[in-house]
Amino acid sequence: MHSAHKLNIHLEQLVRALSLALGLAEYSAYTNHGQRVTYIAARLGMRAGFSVPSLEALYFAGLLHDLGLIGAGGVRAMDDERFIQSHAAIGSQLVKPLPFHGIEPLVKYHHEYMDGSGPFGLVGENIPLGARILSLADTIDNAMVIQTDKRMAAVYVSEVVEQGRGRLFDHALCDIWSTLAKQESFWLDLSERNLSLALLRLQPSTCRWLDANELRDVAEVFAEIVDCKSRFTARHSRGLAELVQRVALTDARLAPNADLLYVAALLHDLGKLDMPNTLLEKPGPLTPDECAVVKSHVYYTKLILRQVDGLQVIAEWAGNHHERMDGKGYADRLGASELGLEDRLMAVCDVYQALTEKRPYRDEMSSPHALDVLASMVKSGALDGEAVRLLAEVI
Repeated sequence: MHSAHKLNIHLEQLVRALSLALGLAEYSAYTNHGQRVTYIAARLGMRAGFSVPSLEALYFAGLLHDLGLIGAGGVRAMDDERFIQSHAAIGSQLVKPLPFHGIEPLVKYHHEYMDGSGPFGLVGENIPLGARILSLADTIDNAMVIQTDKRMAAVYVSEVVEQGRGRLFDHALCDIWSTLAKQESFWLDLSERNLSLALLRLQPSTCRWLDANELRDVAEVFAEIVDCKSRFTARHSRGLAELVQRVALTDARLAPNADLLYVAALLHDLGKLDMPNTLLEKPGPLTPDECAVVKSHVYYTKLILRQVDGLQVIAEWAGNHHERMDGKGYADRLGASELGLEDRLMAVCDVYQALTEKRPYRDEMSSPHALDVLASMVKSGALDGEAVRLLAEVI
């Protein structure tokens, strides 16, 4: 993977930002669930004497432990054993291509219990210690969310842990938890205003930087998560990425950035994790309020990607795909003078890719029909004529 823009992406920063995208896919009360679980697990792991590599694996497994959530149905159904097993299994498969060591079994077995009552039936010491920690940390955070009286949270959570001591949770880990729960600083770190700084303090000391190929691998995983939210978008991000890259390689101005455009296209709908599936699959017209929710996805795409140093260009290309040449697009109302050729091409290819895919309210269009629609959008001032011409030459 080569690009005119030099990449220098901090792995921990990227994964922490993308874990926010996973939080968007859950109920509002569970926003930042992955980050809170990571903090709790890291503190438990440090007290348990984990080595630096083991702490690193625990940290990233915590951020990504619910990676399989969307593929398992996209909602929390913790009383449904099939959901629990499937989201853990899907998550463990999704993390395989990622540049981490040792996190796959932690993700897969993070709902196992000491007595073998977990979804995979592992018992006691057969459960990896990191997975035992994640199981306890996940339960602690779920209990915190359930307890609406935050003054009573420490008492309630400790009662839940004690009820599961030995039967669900490792005795030694319960002892460590009892010590942590007495620290006022622990609860202050978990507050929304302090969590990011607390995680920054606990991030792995072995700083990892991503090369371009590893960035692509991460982006492909998250594109798969976004696309599987709806059967109508099963290959939308991957299809758009392949299309944009193919077109870019035919033009000398775009070719140096073809691979980065591929990554931007993979991540362009990341903000759709915040959208309910009922809107993605609604067979009829959207109400004004529903339209506002749909339009907000580009805002969240940019918000997430802008948190990662070195992804600024990708964040713009990914988040500008609904901007228009006449300034009537969204969410920044950018006009022609503010949109580069990369932005314009992304917008054109996104429209084409969507038109040639089936949607709940229409069948897919043929390529000639879709190109006619693009031509009419050029005439109306929405799309760039040069970008449409570049696309037409490739189709």
